[in-house]
Amino acid sequence: MLDPKAASLDLTIRGRDFTLTQSPGLLQSDREGGTTGAAVWATSVRVAQWIADPENVLFKQKVLGQTSTVLELGSGISGVVGCVLASRVERLVLTDQQYTLKLLKENVAANTPKNRKQARGSSSHKDASSNIVIEPLDWETDSIAPFLSLNGLMTGVDLVLACDCIYNYALIEPFTQACADICRVRQQASELDGLQPTVCVVAQHLRQPDVFEEWAEVFLRTFRTWRISAELLNEALGEGSGFSVHIAVLK
Repeated sequence: MLDPKAASLDLTIRGRDFTLTQSPGLLQSDREGGTTGAAVWATSVRVAQWIADPENVLFKQKVLGQTSTVLELGSGISGVVGCVLASRVERLVLTDQQYTLKLLKENVAANTPKNRKQARGSSSHKDASSNIVIEPLDWETDSIAPFLSLNGLMTGVDLVLACDCIYNYALIEPFTQACADICRVRQQASELDGLQPTVCVVAQHLRQPDVFEEWAEVFLRTFRTWRISAELLNEALGEGSGFSVHIAVLK
């Protein structure tokens, strides 16, 4: 967490100022099911900085573009990745457990003003707030197919994004299953529509080697997975930073 005691945080990403509200009280509560989503985490901020780069590899290699749909798992309350990404894609679906959504909606509304340039050097004036959807999704317990259907995503999404979702052993299997379930929808649809496979991008703060290694072992059973090299990231995510970003497609 950047500062778990602060009620709000001021950040600047590629010349764009953000004020993010968080909930220290909720973070310190004994809420069943955890409270980690109540604060702003460094991984999301670093990924937002990377995504905001006009030369970001996901756009240069056409993994993402103006017609793309992105689904973020475990968005938390900050919405900072979504606020940066929204002007560069067609549709963005931010998801997390219900308790995070009030602050998530407030932060997105406060940081995506209409008709504002989304980043220094960008010529886009797209209304970023109009293409962001915020919905509850607990990927440990909820069924993926009904969620996608209810949100008009019957042919899946172009990219699944997850920032710091794996921080203990219990999360590994349900996270992997959720990613696989999302990707299979596009895999099945592509047979009829010729759509590109769903790509997963997983960013992690490398805290516990054993947890990371078990995640990699489990994830590799289902996904072809590559670690994005340092030269395609930024300094905040690159070699020696203590963070990693992996890209994957369903086998």
